[in-house]
Formats: sequence, C-alpha cells, structure tokens
Amino acid sequence: MTSPLALPPTGAEAAEDFAFVWRWLLLGMATGGWAGFLVGGVGGRIAMFVLRLTSTDSVRGTQSDDGFTIGQLSGATVFLLAVTTVLGMVVGVALVCARSQMPGSAGAVLIVLAAGTLGASQIIKPNGVDFTRLAPLPLACAMFTRIPLGGAALTLWITARWSVWWWQNPRRTVLAALPLVLVVPTFFVSIPFIVVSLAIGGMALRVGRLRQALTNRIGTIVVTMLAGAILVAASVALVSDIAEIV
Repeated sequence: MTSPLALPPTGAEAAEDFAFVWRWLLLGMATGGWAGFLVGGVGGRIAMFVLRLTSTDSVRGTQSDDGFTIGQLSGATVFLLAVTTVLGMVVGVALVCARSQMPGSAGAVLIVLAAGTLGASQIIKPNGVDFTRLAPLPLACAMFTRIPLGGAALTLWITARWSVWWWQNPRRTVLAALPLVLVVPTFFVSIPFIVVSLAIGGMALRVGRLRQALTNRIGTIVVTMLAGAILVAASVALVSDIAEIV
C-alpha cells in the first residue's frame, strides 16, 4: 500500500498532487503547532516565571515585551499561547518543506540551527523590558535562545514519527491536528496562509521543471545554501544583540 505522504508519480492527476500537498501541509501545521504551544508558549511562560524569581520585585506588574503583565496569569497569557501555536504552525510548514529537500541528520541539524537562530534573533532585542530589567541577563538570553532552537528540533522530531501513521490512522490524525481545530478559526490570518500554501505547493508540482527541481539535487543545493545564509546572517545579528545586552 502506497503511503498517503508519498509523492505522486510524474503525470499524476492534479487532484493527487494537491492532495499530497494538503496532507503534508496539515502535518507541518500540526507538528509545528504543538511545538509552538509546548516550547514557545508553555516553555516561554516557564522561562518568564524563572526570570521573575531571579529578578527584583520591581519587575512584578510590569508589562513584558509580549504584552502580558509579569507575575500575573490573565487572558493575555492565553492569547500568547494561541499566538505561539499559530506561529509554530507557520514555521512547521517551512521546516517540513526544508526537510523534504535536506534529508539526513546533517540536514536536520542545519535546519534546526537556521530556524532556531533566526527565531532567537527576532526575540532577543537590546531595547525593551525583557532584556533590560529582567535578571540575570545572560540567563534570559540563554533561555530565549534555546526556546526557538528547541521548538524547531521538536517540530522535526514529531514530524519524523507522526509521518509513519499520518492520514492512515484517522483517529490519531484528528487528535494530532487538534491545534488546527482550536486555533485556526480564531486567527483568520491562518486561513489565507493555508490557501496560499496549498496553491503554491500544488502548482509547483504541476510545473514540470519545478517538480524536477524539487525531486533532484538542485532543490537540495538551493535550500541548503538558503539555510546556510539564514544561519550566518541570523547568528551575526544575534551575537551582536547579546553582546550589547550583557
């Protein structure tokens, strides 16, 4: 029996190509959503809780850079968890696409480093509350560097294991896709993202030269070079910001 996640043969009907993209799109969103919720959302809140304990009492009641009040659980916390889930979905799709072109352990490591470093460079900024008033600053930088790295690693780890039964086991697939069911209807921006991603992926498979590039070394070379460039640029920005903070 052919796996639902196997690439349809060249010349397949358009419906088969779009169904293939749809299955992988949902898998990337599901695994990324769980990683975003667990690592970015819950992990981020745990990191802020630790930093609240290690900082002076003056930070309590202060609004963080993410918009919630330090030292309090409120509706803003729930919203933050939802946002990290949605962001995880978007990142999950990107990671799954990159992984399809970069197999092997070396590819996984490069993807995690590139995505994690890029994420950390966007989180850690010299200005703001999180990296000026919280203490100790080296601990804050260390934790918020590891969170996006951990999220990217968890996404790929879950994807590798769920792809074995994804779509073949309807009950497990529905349960695994729970983040999509709960979050997508709330964040309407996710719906255009799904439609555009499906259209781009499906059309790419329908164009002969693009399909060929995605299934040979050309795609691997291009994606590897892109991931390497992202890693270098993000590393420079991250190191510069951390040096200014500490």
